[in-house]
Amino acid sequence: MKSLPNTENIFQCNRIYSFFFKYQQVVRLVGWMLRFKHNCFCTKEEKTRRELASSEFHKAEFKLVLMIQQESFEGEDDKKLKGLAVFVHEDKILRVKTQIVNRRDKEDFRKPMLLPSNHQVVLKLIEHYHKKDLHCGLQILQSILREKFWILNGRKTIRKVVSKWLICKRFSSKRLEVDSGPLPENRMRDAAIFQITGVDVAGPLLTRGNQKAWVVLLFTCAVYRAVHLEIIPSFSAVAFLVGFRRCVARHGRCSTIYCYNGTNFVGAANLLHGLGWNKIIRHGAANAID
Repeated sequence: MKSLPNTENIFQCNRIYSFFFKYQQVVRLVGWMLRFKHNCFCTKEEKTRRELASSEFHKAEFKLVLMIQQESFEGEDDKKLKGLAVFVHEDKILRVKTQIVNRRDKEDFRKPMLLPSNHQVVLKLIEHYHKKDLHCGLQILQSILREKFWILNGRKTIRKVVSKWLICKRFSSKRLEVDSGPLPENRMRDAAIFQITGVDVAGPLLTRGNQKAWVVLLFTCAVYRAVHLEIIPSFSAVAFLVGFRRCVARHGRCSTIYCYNGTNFVGAANLLHGLGWNKIIRHGAANAID
């Protein structure tokens, strides 16, 4: 009877990593090898032939991390780990003791598993999470990985993986900068407050009891940082003129008003055009008003 091969020696072979391009494929390979080992040392009734269960997948991932650590580190006293609170956990995996070790949370989150930065499986791991989380940015990807793994020089390693993706070039591309044009004259001239004014309407807002809709009339000074708010009962031209008169009564007359072509503004303009301006001019001239 031939003796079975030692699976520990099989796991030490680095060539198995180069056969697959995806991280999950490497984990599944380790899982099937562990399944084979289990079936070789159990009875016929205890043998498992179904697809890998989630528990077997997680067990294979822990085994893969242990293999990577054995290949990359000499133990918790390795010179590469200077400055980190590294310890050997009860599962024989090197973990990092973080500041949230006393938090009531998952073991991997409180004590993440240590991984090197230059291992090809670690690069596949980063690529897997990057694609899984829809090509997220550098900071988000690092935070996601930190929930389970502590990668040495993690930010630099993640940047190296992310930079290879064409879709992620937006993170390193230069911003399009357009030279700002000169400000219009009415933004720079010497004027009184609200002499140059922009007006807009916001709303509707429902009052208490939902009985009536109120609209906020917004006046913005174009020269100074000043805003005036008026509450009007509707979008009608008459309501706008009432709110405009209250603003003028408080801040003085406006020489220029900017607005969009809303129906209330157009209606107010039509009402103003219908006034007897000749009579108003004669009255103003008699009272020294230009």
